[in-house]
Amino acid sequence: MGDGCDASDVLLDCDAGRAMGCHSFCCRLLVRLDPDERVRPADGSTAKGFVDKTPDGRCVHFEPETGACAGWAERPRVCRHYDCNDDPKLQVVLRDGFVSLVRLVTTPIPAGPPRRVPYRRRRPATEGPP
Repeated sequence: MGDGCDASDVLLDCDAGRAMGCHSFCCRLLVRLDPDERVRPADGSTAKGFVDKTPDGRCVHFEPETGACAGWAERPRVCRHYDCNDDPKLQVVLRDGFVSLVRLVTTPIPAGPPRRVPYRRRRPATEGPP
């Protein structure tokens, strides 16, 4: 965050990112749960290591109508710490759109200065996700 903001005071402006064309690509990435975040099923089977996806490949907590996260308050640690501006694949999505996870992973990063999703001041705790 090279804009002079302290990380504890800011959030990504996800609405601005979607307007730039990110297509909420972070919600399409594989979200691996840390061992202490995995819920062991009552039948004793192995706990899932990833967040489930919808048939279109988005996180099950993604709300298509708003582009927000329905599980914002309980989101996994990796989601809490993820910053798309630190992910070079954001540049692929902003240039080409999101086609598929396979295409995202196999497409070279564009040359030139990166485009960045803007930051904004943190919302009060009573407000929901960006």
